[in-house]
Amino acid sequence: MAIPSKTFQPTLTLTIKATMDLPAYRFVDYQGKLCDDNQKALGVCVGKWSSGSYAGIIVLGTAIVEAGGTINAGDKVASDAYGRAKVATTGEVNGRALNSANIGEFVRILLVP
Repeated sequence: MAIPSKTFQPTLTLTIKATMDLPAYRFVDYQGKLCDDNQKALGVCVGKWSSGSYAGIIVLGTAIVEAGGTINAGDKVASDAYGRAKVATTGEVNGRALNSANIGEFVRILLVP
């Protein structure tokens, strides 16, 4: 995976025990797994973590998430089935997009608790 060229400003980062291997820049749930489709996220994984390790998760502020589809700046953002960002149409909103991105690119998200 490419390293994003975007900046982010975490206000609060927590650790949670990863219950699966977690790739960087994805939404993570309250059980330490990647978020499922339209699932509320605890936050965003700031690095790549192995199952059983304690992962750093950005829970407040801005974070970078891999886009799972086309997202425009200002869109409400949810998780897709792989923990990537998608436009929220139903279900839980995890944040607002601060820039536009296409699938596989990175979008800056203002996280919503």
